[in-house]
Amino acid sequence: MPTIRSKQTTTLKITRVLGTTSTGKDTFGYLNFTHVNPEVADDDLLEIGTQLGNLQAFPVESIGRTDSCLLAQEH
Repeated sequence: MPTIRSKQTTTLKITRVLGTTSTGKDTFGYLNFTHVNPEVADDDLLEIGTQLGNLQAFPVESIGRTDSCLLAQEH
């Protein structure tokens, strides 16, 4: 039986460097943008993340994408 996907979601995650600890390690803060269209291409999402990162007061460490869905067998 074929496998089907349902309830697909995509989140754009921007990781920012908020400062450093007393031992010199970076501390991070995260911005999560939910309800992103799962059909958005990676290149487009990176461009959006970059533009949003440019608006931040803190330096951006990384831009990520998280996709999730439920899997089931078709009946």
